[in-house]
Amino acid sequence: MTQQLTVTSSPEADSVGAVPQVVASLPVSLHPSDDGAAALVGIAGSSGWTERAHAAISSRARGILVIGPSPEDVAALRERAEASGVPVVIDTEWAHNPAVGVAAPHFAAHNDADSLLEARVNAPVGADVDQVVLAQLALIRAAAEPVVSLAYARRNKRGYDALAQLAGGGQASLTAILTDAIPQTASLRIIKPRNAVTLALPGAGTAAPGKVTVSRPEGATLLPTLWESAHRAAWRRLHALVDAGQTCDDLRGFAEDAALVTEN
Repeated sequence: MTQQLTVTSSPEADSVGAVPQVVASLPVSLHPSDDGAAALVGIAGSSGWTERAHAAISSRARGILVIGPSPEDVAALRERAEASGVPVVIDTEWAHNPAVGVAAPHFAAHNDADSLLEARVNAPVGADVDQVVLAQLALIRAAAEPVVSLAYARRNKRGYDALAQLAGGGQASLTAILTDAIPQTASLRIIKPRNAVTLALPGAGTAAPGKVTVSRPEGATLLPTLWESAHRAAWRRLHALVDAGQTCDDLRGFAEDAALVTEN
C-alpha cells in the first residue's frame, strides 16, 4: 500500500518547480500541508539553499527536493543528510525526465573512448548560466556518464560552447543558447559509423514526452516513453526513497558537477 506523505514548499519553490500542480497530480502519494513538520520539503535552489535544507532536516523532514540548485558547497549538508538518513534529491531541468532512463542503456552501448556526445540546451533569456550548465551536466551524467573536465570556447549572457571529457574517456561538446524564441529544450546525440542515438527533451514544466530515437542502417526506431514532467518524476522518486527508508547520493554527483562550474 502506498504511504501518503505530506509536502510543504516555499512560494519560490512553487514558482520554479510547479510544486502545487505536481502534488495535486499525485493524490495517493502526496498531500499538501502548511505544517512546518511536513514529511517532504521542496526547496528552491537559489542562493542559500543548503542552509534551507539544513533547517528542513532540523525540522525533521524525511525527504528534501532541491529544485534548480545554484553552485554551493554541499559537503556539510551531505554529511548531515547521510547521518540523518534523509534523502536529498536534486531536481534539475532534464535529468529526471522518464525518457532519460529509456535512453541511458542505448547511450551506454555506443559510448566509448572514441565517441563524441553532442549536447545542446535552449534556456530562457536571463537564466542563470551556472544553473543551466549544472542542469546540462546532470543530464549528461544521468543519460551517459559524468563529465570530468570542462573547457569553454565561449561563455557569456547569451550562452556558451564547451568541450568536455567524459569519465569513460570519450568527449562531449556542450552548447547552450539563451533565447525566448523557442521553448526550453535539451538534446543529446551520439553518432557512430553505423548507429546513432538521439534524445530530445522538453522543459521540466511540461508532461509532453521526451523522444529517444535509435538509428541503424535499416532504419530508425522511436522508443516508447512516458507522458510525465521531470518535476513529477523527481517527486515520485523522492517519495519512493522515503517510503522504502532509503537515501540517495545526488549531492555527491552535484558536488562533482558544481566543482567543474566554479573552477571555470
